[in-house]
Amino acid sequence: MNARIGVVVVFAAWLLHCTFFPQAVFSQAGLLDSAFLAKKKLYTSLEEALKEPEKVYRLALIDEQLTEVPTKIIELPNLQYLDLSKNKLQTLPPEISLLTNVQILRLQHNQLEELPEGIGQLANLVELTANNNFLTTLPSSIVQWKRLKRLNLQQNKLKVLPKEIGAWEALEECNLSQNKLVELPKELFYCFNIAELNLAENRLIALPGDLIRLSKLQHLNCGANKIAELPVDIGSLPQLRSLHLGYNKLTTLPASIAGLKRLQVLHLEYNQLPTLPTELGTILFLQELYISGNKLDVFPQLVCKMRSIKVLQLSGNAIADVPEIISQCFNLQELHLARNRIVTLPDGMRKLNNLRDLLLTGNPIVQNVKLIEAWSEAMSNTIITWK
Repeated sequence: MNARIGVVVVFAAWLLHCTFFPQAVFSQAGLLDSAFLAKKKLYTSLEEALKEPEKVYRLALIDEQLTEVPTKIIELPNLQYLDLSKNKLQTLPPEISLLTNVQILRLQHNQLEELPEGIGQLANLVELTANNNFLTTLPSSIVQWKRLKRLNLQQNKLKVLPKEIGAWEALEECNLSQNKLVELPKELFYCFNIAELNLAENRLIALPGDLIRLSKLQHLNCGANKIAELPVDIGSLPQLRSLHLGYNKLTTLPASIAGLKRLQVLHLEYNQLPTLPTELGTILFLQELYISGNKLDVFPQLVCKMRSIKVLQLSGNAIADVPEIISQCFNLQELHLARNRIVTLPDGMRKLNNLRDLLLTGNPIVQNVKLIEAWSEAMSNTIITWK
């Protein structure tokens, strides 16, 4: 009899707990994986959602001219996807901390200047998109986002990043472009799973040596900063596929760049490079190389060793001659040589059967109309732009 009474008491207590704390019960049942969540109905009206709150997993209130978040959202116990983008939100309410099952939160294109400390309670957050706001800082409570994989804070007003970001062990994609970052905290490089990191259009003057900790990094964009030099051992990023360093203040590249054996795309345009290290020629799988707007006065023959090269942009330098060896770039499809000092082209150029786009505007050679017309006839598969 006593055992039966005990079971009844436990069951009654559990039922009471479920009545007043339905979210706790749901959490025990587990969260939906991304594929299953994406198949759930997307509610676009809060009024409609509140008619069947238990069925609501995804809610999108986009471009509703909202100036505040409706607090009735907390009445949706199973909510895991919330999109409040393109509104006029300046703040988020404290109640946001109650949405502990939310995995995807989208807040882009609002007027947010800060995120409340309570947002850290969203410990199940996998994706946060809050680009195009006015955020100047992040709360320390973000240390609880251990499951965060995708972060987009592009075009805000962040000047510093809190050290708590080092707790984001699951982070894979991170977009911090178009902010006001002057330096990067070492804790950012504790996020060992980052595969894509976008730091373009900030105010960075250097990249820290800790960068090489990101051994899974595949795409790095640091374009349009004020970077004057690269880490000596930048070549120690074995998985890097694309590297964007255009529109900086680089005057030299470290020889270790040769270690980027899997690099396919390299942007170096509009720096102050007078030459390229010969070691660069050992990156055999490079397909796109952008070096326009530098200080090269000699054609970088090292590119001719890159048999995979398809796009080569050298406009806006001081190159006078194109070497005969360019004929070895048999996969070349796009060659930009505008605004240089080129007066003629080598015969080897005729062997580039895959070349589709040749840009020659702003060179002395364009004054010889007959020569250009002859080349156009000889390279019938190539569009030669010279006017």
